[in-house]
Amino acid sequence: MPRTEIASAKVVLVESALKRPFITAAGRRDRTVNAAIEVTLRGGASGYGEASTSIAQKHLTPAALRRALERMADRARGRDARDWRALVDEAWGRHGALSPAVAAFEAALLSALAREADVSLAGWFGGASARIETDLTISASNEPGATREAAEEAAGAGFRILKIKLGGIPADDLARVRAVRAAAPKARLLLDGNQGFSAAGALRFVETVMKSGAEVELFEQPTPKADLKALAFVSKRCPVPVAADESVATPADAARAAEAGVTAINIKLAKSGISRGLEIASVANAAGLPLMIGCMAETARGLSASVQLALGTGFFRWCDLDSDVLLVEDASARKTSGWTRRGRFASLD
Repeated sequence: MPRTEIASAKVVLVESALKRPFITAAGRRDRTVNAAIEVTLRGGASGYGEASTSIAQKHLTPAALRRALERMADRARGRDARDWRALVDEAWGRHGALSPAVAAFEAALLSALAREADVSLAGWFGGASARIETDLTISASNEPGATREAAEEAAGAGFRILKIKLGGIPADDLARVRAVRAAAPKARLLLDGNQGFSAAGALRFVETVMKSGAEVELFEQPTPKADLKALAFVSKRCPVPVAADESVATPADAARAAEAGVTAINIKLAKSGISRGLEIASVANAAGLPLMIGCMAETARGLSASVQLALGTGFFRWCDLDSDVLLVEDASARKTSGWTRRGRFASLD
């Protein structure tokens, strides 16, 4: 029997509270319940992956993600993890609508193989960077006091890039931007439209924000994901890069977005998994588009695959890998993550 044969695969639910309510245009959450899988190989190496639930995608429930992972685990036992691509392709074919579960399964397989080879997953991807700088997200609260408090805390912790969740109501969104700027005047801003704007409204909003003196670096998915023409319209006229997020989940989506004229792409492993994410990056690099890497509500351990992909490849101009900062996690849980958080920086040491 090869050391890389999958001896066991355990699926559990992981529950974590948020430090403060997380609010987007799609809703609010105070805690997250994710589904996790740990794969152990015959030689003893193990790997972990975590599938986050979602505010916006209501079908991504803990129960649905757990069932999908259990079925993947059943089919994987006794197989050779070196055949990971076939296993992952089968998972996409059977559970593609539950993409975070497929992504978690792939992360578990690859991290187990990397451990068996005695390398980090970042080293497996190329070992391009010693550390990355991440942003910190400010949720779409309509309470200026709560927004100021969150921004002050982020600035005090050393974060230089703040991502502001928008709700698509210009007056509320502008008030949120002003509150962040008042609390963290030196911060560079990423604006996340969460599909809440019309094309014209998105352009008016970013123009107003920039006229106020704010340093905006990126406008993420301002228009509905299915309306690529609207996203391209904004991209071609916006003074900062406009990132396709929900509009791009596959390499084919990335090619269509690049051809339409989108000016940046956000890769989330929860949408694409690792191998498809790398293919999306190849499409973006060929088109000369800068990349962002994002996350959902993964714990520090669940975020490891994304952090190590960013470290290993060095592909990403913007690293929106901050869910571990937003969650309440004890030190013992963080020790199992495989990477280290020091303020705005993430590294393997």
